Amino acid sequence: MAKSVEEISKALKLKAQPKENLLTIRSGSKKMALPFETRILTSEGYIFVHVPPAAAIFKMTENGLVQVDSAEEAKTAQLSFRQTRKKTGGRKQVAPEMPAELQAALSKIPAGFKLTFAADGSPRIVKTRTRRK
Repeated sequence: MAKSVEEISKALKLKAQPKENLLTIRSGSKKMALPFETRILTSEGYIFVHVPPAAAIFKMTENGLVQVDSAEEAKTAQLSFRQTRKKTGGRKQVAPEMPAELQAALSKIPAGFKLTFAADGSPRIVKTRTRRK
């Protein structure tokens, strides 16, 4: 189902974070902030602005901002506002290799039993618990 520009603008309103006193006016040498809650999203070629009660998607061109009127272009703009989740730069964890002696010792544990440790730290073999549904 094709969405209209208005429907896409409504969806973008929820995505944008509100910011206070974002709009400013310069009167002579004084700069004053307007007391409006404004929501703005920007991407490479598009900008979304929501100042209650109006919202619009604009395309950045060489001549300035041009309002987006077609639903296809609004959908393209909506996709450009998506942010990729950054992965943390942590090191990859490598699984430790199990020595052959340890693998041979663990394979000698009979079926239905498991290896546990007692309170004093000594290893012991106990019967595995079977749970019913």
